[in-house]
Amino acid sequence: MEKNKILYKIDYNEIVNFKERITRFTVRFEFKKNFQNKEYSGEDFAHLHDTGRLLELLIDGAELLIKKSNNKNRKTKWDVIAVKVHGEIILINTAFHRYITESIFNNEKISPFGKPLYIKPEIKHNNSKLDFYLETKKDKIYVEVKGCTLVNGKTAQFPGSPSVRAVKHLKELMELKKDGFKTAVFILIFRKSEIFAPEHLIDREFSEIFYKAIENGVEIYPMLLEYREDGNVYFMKNIELAKKIFWYFKKYKNL
Repeated sequence: MEKNKILYKIDYNEIVNFKERITRFTVRFEFKKNFQNKEYSGEDFAHLHDTGRLLELLIDGAELLIKKSNNKNRKTKWDVIAVKVHGEIILINTAFHRYITESIFNNEKISPFGKPLYIKPEIKHNNSKLDFYLETKKDKIYVEVKGCTLVNGKTAQFPGSPSVRAVKHLKELMELKKDGFKTAVFILIFRKSEIFAPEHLIDREFSEIFYKAIENGVEIYPMLLEYREDGNVYFMKNIELAKKIFWYFKKYKNL
């Protein structure tokens, strides 16, 4: 496995101080007082491309890595790329998950599928839209991608908020598996962790369907990634998936 492999480059323009999450998609920030460019001073707003709660990340003392938008007609001039908190830089712009995943597919040392012959993003199936359909010499594969920024101790967890959509996707993948396709979930983890488990306290239905999907042949690939101040996203390693017995122990311990 190729550790510290650069997967994708995501540029940013400034590092600013987080102040407040105004709405689901908008944050208020403050430019640093020692900032040299006089054009940017005081406070402004940025678009947040992440619907998760992010309560443990968007806190007092956090810094944001932001990029200026090229769209002059937008209400907000800036996009949030990542948050710098807890000694980590954590990618929280989900718009880049697609491009990171495509890079994984095209790296045979990292991808679990081998060389792709065909890749199609955002493929419709029944009433759902799955993230990817790809073909190799051996398989026809449907892949759903989930970004993970929630960590409890050394355990990465998903979802960060109840997700009817994620449950629906797992059910779709189980049906596709029955139809003879290879199906998988890529979990892109952007915080230091050693194991992955579904977050049963936030979304018990997802946790139950998650292990049912594994029992029905859906493949799960938790991958530890790292976004750094140089603007690169690095592949670090595949991490362990918590066994169902571990999940049940945590579930009943917390009841």
